Amino acid sequence: MARHSERRRAADEAGQATGEYVGLVALVLVVVLAVIAGVTPVGSAVAGELVCAVQQVGDPAAPQACVSESRDQDPGDGGGDGGDDRYSPPTGDCEEDVTFGKVNLDEEYQSHVVQIDCVWYPVKTICASAEIPEGWFDRDDEDRVYLEDEIVEFVDCVTDGHGSPKDDPEDKSCVNALPTSGELDEDGPPKVQVGCKELPVPKGCEAQWEAYKDAPAGKERAGKSGDLANCITEVYGAIEPECVVSSSSHVDSENISFLFVRWGSSNGMLIEQLGDGRIRVHVLKGGEQGGGVTFDSTISFDVAGMTGYSMDKTYEFTDMEKAQEWIDWYKEYNKVAGKMNSDCTPSSEHWGKMCTPSGEGDELAEEEPEHHELSEGEGSSKKVEFTGGLSASTDFGPAEIEGSVEGGYEGEVSVDETLYADGATTVSYTSTDIGGFLIGASIGGGKPFAEDKKECKKKDSDESECGLNGAGAGSGGMEWTGTTQIEVNRNPDGSLLNVILRMDDQVLTTLANAGIDVEATLPRGFSVGGGWERTNQDGKASVREMILDFGQFPELEDQLGPKIDELFPLDDEGRLKKGDVDINGGEYTEGGSLYEEIDDHANVRELKYDMERDSEDGHLGVDLMGLNLFEAEWTSVDEKRDLKDSTFEVTDVNGKKQKVSPAPACKAVDFEPDEGYYADDFSDPPTRNKNPEHDLGAEYFDNESPRYTEDGPYPGTDYDGDVPGDKDDLVHSLVDEYSEAFPDVNILVVKDFENFSFEYVEGLEHLATVDGVDVIAIDKGTVKNKGDGGWTNWGFTGEFEREGDKTVHFSPQPGGGGICTVEESKSELFDADRLGNPPLVVAAAAAPGGGRGSKNGNC
Repeated sequence: MARHSERRRAADEAGQATGEYVGLVALVLVVVLAVIAGVTPVGSAVAGELVCAVQQVGDPAAPQACVSESRDQDPGDGGGDGGDDRYSPPTGDCEEDVTFGKVNLDEEYQSHVVQIDCVWYPVKTICASAEIPEGWFDRDDEDRVYLEDEIVEFVDCVTDGHGSPKDDPEDKSCVNALPTSGELDEDGPPKVQVGCKELPVPKGCEAQWEAYKDAPAGKERAGKSGDLANCITEVYGAIEPECVVSSSSHVDSENISFLFVRWGSSNGMLIEQLGDGRIRVHVLKGGEQGGGVTFDSTISFDVAGMTGYSMDKTYEFTDMEKAQEWIDWYKEYNKVAGKMNSDCTPSSEHWGKMCTPSGEGDELAEEEPEHHELSEGEGSSKKVEFTGGLSASTDFGPAEIEGSVEGGYEGEVSVDETLYADGATTVSYTSTDIGGFLIGASIGGGKPFAEDKKECKKKDSDESECGLNGAGAGSGGMEWTGTTQIEVNRNPDGSLLNVILRMDDQVLTTLANAGIDVEATLPRGFSVGGGWERTNQDGKASVREMILDFGQFPELEDQLGPKIDELFPLDDEGRLKKGDVDINGGEYTEGGSLYEEIDDHANVRELKYDMERDSEDGHLGVDLMGLNLFEAEWTSVDEKRDLKDSTFEVTDVNGKKQKVSPAPACKAVDFEPDEGYYADDFSDPPTRNKNPEHDLGAEYFDNESPRYTEDGPYPGTDYDGDVPGDKDDLVHSLVDEYSEAFPDVNILVVKDFENFSFEYVEGLEHLATVDGVDVIAIDKGTVKNKGDGGWTNWGFTGEFEREGDKTVHFSPQPGGGGICTVEESKSELFDADRLGNPPLVVAAAAAPGGGRGSKNGNC
């Protein structure tokens, strides 16, 4: 007992156990769930409580009413006196006794807590389900007190996983820690322990922090700690982007010219490991150019962005073993895709080598390992202009940076768009010359970053200004290096998620070497006061990110949305209009609200990496009498980077800036995938010889493996009529029969499958193929017809909205739940509760029969 008490008192000073915690509704239902699973034997009264509670889910009084009702009906069952008699009476000493209690979370919900060794803890769901003391239901609230020695399993379940913060977020000694239920330092900053980390309570958790802080220490504060931990976890997960802790990349590029025509291509792969253990694999294709175009389109990487690619398809895996299995497959598939023999290379045709067709690619397509398609991106180079110029004076006189022009700038930026499988989007500008800095300046109203900045350090001369000079007599030119990026992320519904402004250390060094007062000119995240150091030595690189999150500051979305729409114009479908992207400083002379809000509200992250780079180059040329007839250059580049240090500065609930090191996303708990995370169908990755055949952002589905193939005119149904010979009539008939057989899903019938693309789809199943026409079931998603319309080519029914003639948005059918066999449809209880909140409890019963005569059940 002394060992237990000593350990738990020390643990309370650091924090208390995290996990899933139960409220009043959850405790009743989860206990009964454990009973169903055979964990604890009970009598019929408890089973009656289950029925009562399920019928009254949503009524806060239901569980207690159900318990009382069952006692009145059959007081001798459910563990009864027999369950109580196995425990000795409590001592009245909190060192020896375990006492249960309840705390009001709000007017509707209560949270269950328990006192162990005089310290109060929330009750974890797993402890309530597997280790709850027998007879608990049969005791009144005030009688729920037990000797600790007699319920050791429950005590250990609640208290295990405490301790002070550790570097390893998976450390078993602290992985379950929660904000303490003890006394708080009233003068200290809002900072608590959640798991193995001490984190500032971020902006967005004001209500939970006030409820927790205002609650008396002990029982009441324990009841509020789970809700606070929930909020902190959710906000940090939203405001901090994924953190790349290591990466490796390989790029092969070639440029070939014949007389006056030049063309080239580059292809590569980037493999990234995230802070939560996930592995992302980017399959990249570089731009191809011809007709005398000479700009460099080679894929290149920097800590602040990626440039030179025309296509990026990204896959995600939970561990390196899975990723490596897919990469090994892709290497083989890449050799032969596009009907090329495996010994063909991108330049084989140029050397006069014939590449003969092969069917090996089709065979490999069927062997693709499990994978998770994350996103597809498209990049292009864009010429932009910035008029109005930038001016600045320094202690050393006017500054000049090579590439800038007094009064204006014209150059190239990479304009990128990425579409994610869940419907989210990312658009960005990335630049490796002064143009990137000028993009940032345009945010400030077409003026220098610090034009209206109160912190701007004015010099003694009235002619001095803060900012950057476009040209100046008597100053030496400075070569611009480094990458700048501005990125806008949107949620699947199109609302703004965040804006991220990135600059790497080379940009900051360039500015400093040009005589620019970085601290006075740039936003605080890039200033010396923000902790910036020059890290551009050989083998070192760093990047700063200013992240303006609209979840933390929702009032800014309406204010800044119009400005963002100007920078990144979208079409009616929410896609970036790359041709309309332009940067014109003359249009932004009214001030820079976007910049000002970023400066005031953004969270700041700094990432420092060790870098390695190896490259091999080759060249071959043929001249005739001084005329270049043929020339070929090729380069192979390998890069590797490893994160060595990170910080994250966040705005807390008091509006103050607090810094965390390491950044939470850079050392995070392991990623746990949802069911269905991996797919094994062919994903159609890009190769050096072949582009994907489906639209950017569309998901790939094949029509080679229908679910129903048995004999009968319409497989999967009991239809026994004739199959219409006319395609119009056939499509009509298939829509009618399959919608009747499968009433809980939407039905789509298509003649030429390859003419249709699918986006943000859930529950798609290829049911059958009848006379070359495919029948598809779909829960939700967008379907686009890229071919001809009319009943001859397609038909559909269910819950949908039509956009124009050839785009349909399907929604789930009322009461629908996809297609499953009767064996797959089992009666079950499951909960989806959050820390400290009552769970949503759902009872799913087996569905009767199925569609009209079909062999499946609709559930």
